[in-house]
Amino acid sequence: MAAGELGPLGGYYFRFLPQKTFQSLSTPETTSRLRQWSMLGRIKAQAFGFDQTFQVYRKDDFVMAFFRDPNVIPNLKLLSDSSGQWITLGFASGRLRKI
Repeated sequence: MAAGELGPLGGYYFRFLPQKTFQSLSTPETTSRLRQWSMLGRIKAQAFGFDQTFQVYRKDDFVMAFFRDPNVIPNLKLLSDSSGQWITLGFASGRLRKI
């Protein structure tokens, strides 16, 4: 790809960061509130990095590239509303609504 050309996903390339932790979700106060609201175990935070400067005017391209990226599809976890189990975007993609 020549310099300045956009890649197949609008120029964005994403990478899953599985080692990234979000300590704010595991503090005693947060855990207590999540338990109070029946959300403990029903919320997760995942991190993905990307290789371009985020430009607000290209936000739609960014979002579409994210959900179509081959590094996101097998790693992004979703809570299934029917089974209550964590599934990956790749597993659920056949049931996702068209954006």
